[in-house]
Amino acid sequence: MKNVAAFLLLALGGNEKPTKKDLKKVIAAGGGEAEDEKVDALLKAVDGKDINELIAEGLTKIGSVGMGGGAVS
Repeated sequence: MKNVAAFLLLALGGNEKPTKKDLKKVIAAGGGEAEDEKVDALLKAVDGKDINELIAEGLTKIGSVGMGGGAVS
């Protein structure tokens, strides 16, 4: 999740094509440690894709997830 969050921070902040080095820097700034394999997998998965399209696609997927709210009595 931290890799995706770092990618989104960079992309929405104007970096249209964040690199592995960029992601690792953001994660380290937050006190975390990036795992090379996971960073590589994320960058491969988003390569050539528009950030706005990725967000829109994600929103359609999350719409089918129950949020755990109970019925009003």
